Amino acid sequence: MPSSSLLGFAGVALVVVLAPGPDTFLLLRYALNRPRNGVAAALGMMVSIMGWAALAGLGVAALLQTYPAIHQGIAIVGGAYLLYLGLGSLIKARFLAGASAATARTTTRKVAAAETEFTLVQSARAGALSAALNPKLGLLFLALMPPFIPAGSNMLGSALILGAIFAAMGFAYLMVLTAIAARAMAWFKSPTVGIWLERVSSGALAIMGIVVLLGAFT
Repeated sequence: MPSSSLLGFAGVALVVVLAPGPDTFLLLRYALNRPRNGVAAALGMMVSIMGWAALAGLGVAALLQTYPAIHQGIAIVGGAYLLYLGLGSLIKARFLAGASAATARTTTRKVAAAETEFTLVQSARAGALSAALNPKLGLLFLALMPPFIPAGSNMLGSALILGAIFAAMGFAYLMVLTAIAARAMAWFKSPTVGIWLERVSSGALAIMGIVVLLGAFT
């Protein structure tokens, strides 16, 4: 592939990677649980990103243009998934807040220890589903990637190269966020701070889910 195509797509990818979105908040949610869970969630996202790249190389964009209901269906499922994650976490945060207020200081540590501990498989699965059901991410690959693939080149191979560039940039950015979360974990693990952080991140996921769902019907 010519360097102009690689650099052009890298510029577009950088803007998308740095823009806060559902994947950013999801990553922080798992990284603040444990840094390694953040790494697992990021790896899951990269798997789905390469899947989107492969679909772009196979010409699925043309299929979605012919059958827009498929894209709408992805958006609806993705929005519902984000809403599920956000509301579920908000309910958990409210429960923890009530438990923390009802217990004495001697039992605060027990309440904090009762918080959900995600496994690596759960973290990777959540990351993969978040990226796979993100309609904006799908639109990036299926609509914006093809123009960067030179005419006459191997579509699938070129798409995978561009997808690998995006995945590498995205993974590097998410690892920076994970490192920041790891350094701040002692502060974030304070019961009061942790509850409010859970509320903010969960509320953001729920709001994004609602926005995605509204966009699917407009």
